[in-house]
Amino acid sequence: MNIVSISDFRNNISDFINRVIYKKESFLLRRGKSIVAKIVVYNEKQKGLKEDKIAKFAGIWDNKDGEIIEKYARKLRREAKIIPST
Repeated sequence: MNIVSISDFRNNISDFINRVIYKKESFLLRRGKSIVAKIVVYNEKQKGLKEDKIAKFAGIWDNKDGEIIEKYARKLRREAKIIPST
């Protein structure tokens, strides 16, 4: 992956955006010694709906079953945060 300074990106933004869109390249933006952002092509399909995400892992479950599973998964995550680590 290419690392680009913010000033270089700013001065050549059109070129970088075209490379992202047409060549599917991605870039890390550097400010000083730190990486501060990642520029990648936006894929609208990645966003997806909640139902799509659940259905991907749920197999033959309907939406009601998916909502129940999601509820318990959230509860489990909350409870896991309060368990002291050993």
